[in-house]
Amino acid sequence: MRCSRWKTSCANDEGYMTIASAGVASILISLLVVLAWQAGNLVAREQAQVAADVSAVAGAYAFARGELPDAACATAKHTAEANNAQLENCATEGEDLTLTVTVRGQEAHAKAGPL
Repeated sequence: MRCSRWKTSCANDEGYMTIASAGVASILISLLVVLAWQAGNLVAREQAQVAADVSAVAGAYAFARGELPDAACATAKHTAEANNAQLENCATEGEDLTLTVTVRGQEAHAKAGPL
């Protein structure tokens, strides 16, 4: 860069675009990582809710057929595990079955019973 009479200093500005480009690239990469992490959490939450709903229906069906609450919860646990979820809590309330499952740290609740 040539010095002119309008500039007070004659600093060399070559290479500043490389640093600016690296900064912009790092910001974009950080945003993509955060977006991917949030998308993973959303998918896990939806999978947990589906597993909870299906497990609650399976357990409630077993309970409505006359099985004991422990057997109905065992059916719900088997169904949750088949859906890559972990059954955390299972209880009966009257004729309804209420349970909680987790998938990759995301928790979901469901309740099912006869019509």
